[in-house]
Amino acid sequence: MTETDLHQLANTVRRIDDRQQLGELLSRYGVAVDDRDYEAIGRLFAPDGVFRGIKGRQAVIDFYRERLSAYTATTHYAHSWHFDFDSDDQARGVVNAHAELCIAGKTFRISLRYLDRYIRSAQGWVFQERDIRFRYVLPFDEVAKGLADPLRVRWPGVEPQAADLPEGLQTYIDSRR
Repeated sequence: MTETDLHQLANTVRRIDDRQQLGELLSRYGVAVDDRDYEAIGRLFAPDGVFRGIKGRQAVIDFYRERLSAYTATTHYAHSWHFDFDSDDQARGVVNAHAELCIAGKTFRISLRYLDRYIRSAQGWVFQERDIRFRYVLPFDEVAKGLADPLRVRWPGVEPQAADLPEGLQTYIDSRR
């Protein structure tokens, strides 16, 4: 094996390890949110990390503490993802996920897509930025019929809203012409 081959092998192994670590970051996020482990949530974000426009680790923790106080049981499931590396220490990712939330005694099912930016910190990979696009937010008993409605983002106490996905994607818009 040549020195070039060894270098390529080392790079391949590092990238595989990076992908594994990023996948674990996604899993740790869901567990921390569902367990209401706010300090763990904070450790998953860079000190200047951003969640849906909320900037800074402590501000993100405070957001989760307030937001999750409105829910009883929650479950978050990351189903599929892919990562694109901008450098050895920066990556972007798209994560397709579902969540089930109990809000005011009623179960809601949510289909969403996270749009992420990650950075490698001294502790490993963390979120630099995390944003969300919704396919639907529906009371569980409305899921079977609600997917056909373009106003399928139905948070309790808020007027129904249009879903972000797929209607907001240019590829989807082009496919409907």
